[in-house]
Amino acid sequence: MRIIGLDAARSLAIVLAMSSHVFADVGLYAHMSEPLTRVAGFAFQIATPTFILLFGTMLEVVYRPRWTTRQARHGVAMRLLSRAFQCWVLYALTILTLTLTDDGYSVPYSTATILFMGNSPYTEILKFYAIVLAIAPILLWIRARTGLLPLAVAALACHAAWPLLSGLPDVQNDLGAPTPVASLVQFLTGFGDLPLAGPSVLHGLTLVIAGQCLGRYLTGRSAAGSTDPLADPGFGRRVRALLVGGAGVALIGGLFVSVDVIDGLADGSLRRDSNPLYFATGILSATLMTLFFVWLIDIRKVGSIGAWSRATFFGRTSMFTFAWGNVLLYLVAPQPTDVIGAVAWTAALLVALCVMSLGFDRAARRSTTVATTLTRLRRPADWLAERLLWGMGRLRAA
Repeated sequence: MRIIGLDAARSLAIVLAMSSHVFADVGLYAHMSEPLTRVAGFAFQIATPTFILLFGTMLEVVYRPRWTTRQARHGVAMRLLSRAFQCWVLYALTILTLTLTDDGYSVPYSTATILFMGNSPYTEILKFYAIVLAIAPILLWIRARTGLLPLAVAALACHAAWPLLSGLPDVQNDLGAPTPVASLVQFLTGFGDLPLAGPSVLHGLTLVIAGQCLGRYLTGRSAAGSTDPLADPGFGRRVRALLVGGAGVALIGGLFVSVDVIDGLADGSLRRDSNPLYFATGILSATLMTLFFVWLIDIRKVGSIGAWSRATFFGRTSMFTFAWGNVLLYLVAPQPTDVIGAVAWTAALLVALCVMSLGFDRAARRSTTVATTLTRLRRPADWLAERLLWGMGRLRAA
């Protein structure tokens, strides 16, 4: 049985992420008071950790039970690798849009960006997922062989070593590496002096592992083979216990956090520095938001499952929304001159994003023609994934 609360949390994370892009694109922050800007910035910064953490939860809840026989493992790995290729293609299309609309994206720079050696304004999450989806089968393999403890220890060690790693020589300014190479290194590791538009692969993986741990906690002892964690009598008790405990930690932490830290979280500077405080706050906030929706929908049964399923369409159209929603922002690029224009553009773009995603979701589920077309469009990615797995199998056998 599907845990609808996870879909609701994922949908809200996408709404927050796209709202932050719209606010930035329209320039609405310039017309907002400082306290309101801080609150909005903090709320928007929760989006990315939530989305990545829920990917880890999905690995544990959905894919972990399927990681059984050799044939089943092959199917899981192929699906994840295919989606990795799909994310990369969508990311490349968004960069091509910038090449046509933004003078700052020359053909050489756009080519480097498509190859992970540059940044885009809003679609770095697609680049991140193109890598992490490809790594996911390795995480599942390690999980099956050793359990989650080694992964959790590695994630904690990554953040514990931040003071040491952040003091390493910069590959561009200190070691003389060209900008594209420095940008690639920073995207993979999170360390360097260049702007970092989102979590690095290294630090983002710690969010994925945190999500796996959350998934293991939710599924309890049913994780090894059950596809219905909601049938576990202890499911509700575990959710309530962690929700109350997490809320207590958040309240106590809030008493000691400084305004500078809040500002660093709200303006993204802690994220750009790969600061452990950003990831700790992100994990805590994402966990609380996820548990609240699971408690509300799957345990308390507030609202019908059908209504919630219809309302969480953003969670089913995440790749479409992040790709084509941001393409819309690149193409429109509004420049309002007053607060009324900024608010009007913000409302119009948010409505347009909702209509686009809802329309795509309904068409994909109800139209045989659309579903068949999407299947055909995915075939090249499926073929590449199959070829890659075949090649890896040949190397392992050699």
